[in-house]
Amino acid sequence: MKASLVLFALGATSLLPAQDVPLQRPEERMETRRQSAEIYEAVRPVARKVSASTVWVWVKGRQVAIGTVVGDGTQVLTKWSEIGINYDSIQVVGGDGRQANATVLGVYQDEDIAMLQLEGARFTPITWSVEETPPVGRFLVAAGPDDNPLRVGVVAVSERILRETDQAFIGVELKGGHEGEGVLVGNVMEDGGAKMAGVKAGDVILELGGVKVDSAFELRAVLLNHEPGAKLGMKVLRGGKELELQVELKGRPEFPQLPQARLNVMRAMGGPLSVVGSGFPTVIQTDMQLKPNQCGGPVVDLKGNVIGMTISRTDRTRSYILPASDVAAILGKESTSPELAEIPGRNDQQLTMRQNQSRPRAVPMNPGSADRLRRHLEEMQSLLERMDLEMGGIGE
Repeated sequence: MKASLVLFALGATSLLPAQDVPLQRPEERMETRRQSAEIYEAVRPVARKVSASTVWVWVKGRQVAIGTVVGDGTQVLTKWSEIGINYDSIQVVGGDGRQANATVLGVYQDEDIAMLQLEGARFTPITWSVEETPPVGRFLVAAGPDDNPLRVGVVAVSERILRETDQAFIGVELKGGHEGEGVLVGNVMEDGGAKMAGVKAGDVILELGGVKVDSAFELRAVLLNHEPGAKLGMKVLRGGKELELQVELKGRPEFPQLPQARLNVMRAMGGPLSVVGSGFPTVIQTDMQLKPNQCGGPVVDLKGNVIGMTISRTDRTRSYILPASDVAAILGKESTSPELAEIPGRNDQQLTMRQNQSRPRAVPMNPGSADRLRRHLEEMQSLLERMDLEMGGIGE
């Protein structure tokens, strides 16, 4: 139980006093509060290192995002989809209380980032880390404009390509029900590398790139380590005989979106989600439970290195960070004017869902309901994770 309490405490570090986790027992709540305060104080000095380079972004009297100061101190990067609907009414506020009006200089659509130009104040520009991105398990802190950390979490998945068209793809659909080694090919797509390599429906893929694969998850893990254009050896079993093939990886095509309205509702049960929560070129995945208006600010490791910028709350257990190298690189790219940029969320069903979530309803509970609901939520989360893995295995 102690490990679970530590995770509860990490999720509550953005609030003072600490926010209670729903469905906690009294003894768990007391332990959560104690550990939250300890963790909060431990990481405060780290967050303070970049607070002068962080601002709150306000639109029409509402705080909608965090901003990261760049350039000469009068430019700020923030999340475009959170300000796009009213980008002509933006103000930023620093932790020291200084305010400035802001206009949108340009939009980087792929990363969902807007560049703001400030009038009336100059802040300290951020210094991006030049070190390698942090490995899985490394503690991270999402900083705020004052010295209070917004969230604390760990790297859940190391830096990876998120945009499907940039992912390696061999062009097979796998078939379930196979027993034994390897994965069974149900269908071979016409434009994939597998077709050109001679893979046929009914083949069993035993290895790819010298790595044994016994599940769709393992096959996808191999592909995530390679880019389109790479040529890999493949070992398949056909009619009881092993064959050695050479497959060239292609870019993953865009598939029609599967109906998943109910899945989206389930994912949002942990709180409001970002209007744009996917499709970024490269991300670091973390378990920080960010709020949508806490995205756009710098993230540091426990040494104070600025490893990236928070960009989305994607579901109950996933938030995404743009790596520092990628954020620094876009500053040299040509941006799109706000008048020409797409404004996500203007007619988005997810935006309506977020607004509805801001009006919680009281639900009476019978004795024992809390424990039953706790078990149901755990089962639902396990189901979601399995669904993500299975959906990831469709069309490798």
